[in-house]
Parts: sequence; C-alpha cells; structure tokens
Amino acid sequence: MIVDSHLHVNFRKLGVRELISYMDREGIDMCWLLTWEEMSPQTTNYVSLPVEDVFDAYSRYPSRIIPMYAPDPAGPDAVKRFMEWRKTGIGGCGELKVSLGWDSPKLDPLLSCLNKLGLPLIMHMEQGAHLFRPTTTSRLDALLARFLNSTRFNGLPRKVIDAAARRYSPLEERKDRMHNFFPGYLADFAALEGRLKEFPDIKFIGHGPMFWSGFTPKTGKGASTREGITCRLLAEYDNLYADLSARGYMAIVRDPDFSKSFLSEHSHKILYGTDNFFLGLRPFLDSLRLSKKSYKRIYGENAMGLTGLGATSQAARLAS
Repeated sequence: MIVDSHLHVNFRKLGVRELISYMDREGIDMCWLLTWEEMSPQTTNYVSLPVEDVFDAYSRYPSRIIPMYAPDPAGPDAVKRFMEWRKTGIGGCGELKVSLGWDSPKLDPLLSCLNKLGLPLIMHMEQGAHLFRPTTTSRLDALLARFLNSTRFNGLPRKVIDAAARRYSPLEERKDRMHNFFPGYLADFAALEGRLKEFPDIKFIGHGPMFWSGFTPKTGKGASTREGITCRLLAEYDNLYADLSARGYMAIVRDPDFSKSFLSEHSHKILYGTDNFFLGLRPFLDSLRLSKKSYKRIYGENAMGLTGLGATSQAARLAS
C-alpha cells in the first residue's frame, strides 16, 4: 500500500486525468488531495486550489482519493464550511497555508474543532520575506517582479537590478512601488510547540521550507552536525508528524546517513508525499535500505491510520 499524502489537483499541470495517470505510473494506490484557501493572500505566488476541485476529483475516483480541506481561519464561517464539507467525506484538514502566526486567535475555532474530531492537520510553515508585486498589468512590471523575486544564482538577478536602480531613479521608484513584505505562513516554532500542547488530539503534520529548515543545520560540506528543532519536536510530541514532500526531500537528501537514522527512529511519524514536485524522493528512500517495517509505515500505513482507514476499511474502499 503506497499513499502520496501531499498532492494537489489543477496545480503544476496536474489535472484530474494527469493525477490518476501519475498515480498509476508510480504505483500509488491512494493520495491525499489538498486545498489552498486564503482570502487575502499576502504572497505573489498564491494559487487558489478550491475544495470544489478536490471533490470533483474525489467524486470521479473515490477509491483513489482521500479529500482534504483547510478553510482560511480568518473567514468568519471557517468551521461551518469545514463541517459542511466534512459531511461529504473530508478525511482531514489541509493544506493550512495562511499568513497567520500560530498564536493568532483566528486559529482557535478551527483548531478546537479539529481537536474535538481528532483529525490530522497538514500545515505549511514558511518564513517571511521581502517580495515584489506588479502594480500594473504591463509585461515590464511582471518581468521586473519575476527577477526581483528570483533566488537563482544566489539572488544575482535582484542584485543586478538593485545596482541599476541606484543609478537610474525611475527604476528605483518603480521598484519601491512594487515592494511588499510577506509575513510568512505559521512562522513560529515556539508558538507551534504551544499549540501541540494545547491541542493534543490534533495530528499536526509538518510541511514547508521553515518546518524542514529545522531538520538539521548544514555545514560547508552539507553534512549534519546535530539535530535541529524539528527533530526535537518530533521526539517530544506524540501528535507531531512530518511529510517528506518538496522541501522535506531537499532536507533529507543532504545527509543520507543522518537521514537513514532519523527515518528509522521516526518511521511511525513520517509520511511519503510529493506536493506535485517529482524530485526523486522515492528512489532516494529506497536507496537507504530501511527496514521493511519502516517502509510500510512511511509509504502508507501512517497515512491510512491518521485518516482512520485501517486495512479492512481501506480494502473495502479500493473495491468500491
């Protein structure tokens, strides 16, 4: 049983048919299909991934998809909307990717609801940053924003534009108009730890660049020197899990020896997932030669357990 616990539909050229074709090709039995809902997005790369699209895919392939939904907690009816969709088959809450801190009171109603239901919560953590947004529909603004936001070549495109702007005031003024501070997504480990204590029946599933930045520090050669905060929290809190998609893969691939030890120790809390970024996670995991028990947990057993689908109910679902 293999479950991809972090997939989206109509994202990165993966429509419903392409989604199922990918799963068939890669031997994926089932997937968690996640939303992204933010009423007032603060980032330049927001992509609306509505729950309606998730349920359209689920209605067509109910034996292959476990639908998830994370309403924007800033909405006044977030819990009501979640519960309405819950009646139609929601398996958990995800992907929670909103520009709030973990200590925001706006999260309280949704977290209280999830804690009462004992559902999993897939959450995206990302640090704040200075970003640039086009202020007009011109191609020049779009191109300028793209280069200013680029992290390629250690931010060289932005450095070149900054140097030119210092010499050419109209470019500097245009750049200033486009400047925007992105506050990040749930970007506070200390407040996360407080929520882990406050809501022990929520199965928090960590994801995102900030969550995995706490995996372990890097040295000049890329080797690990000690465990980071992510490792500590996973060890200390029974209700914290981690999914290996996207930045998860990028974190564990740096030091295979350390990652093998980490994955073996926490195999009961690690979920396989891709986030539509097919980077080679599965071949890398297979190369580590983990125990059969660890692979069974990571590739599907943990995901099925978190959604309340054991072997018997899973078999019935696949046969439906």
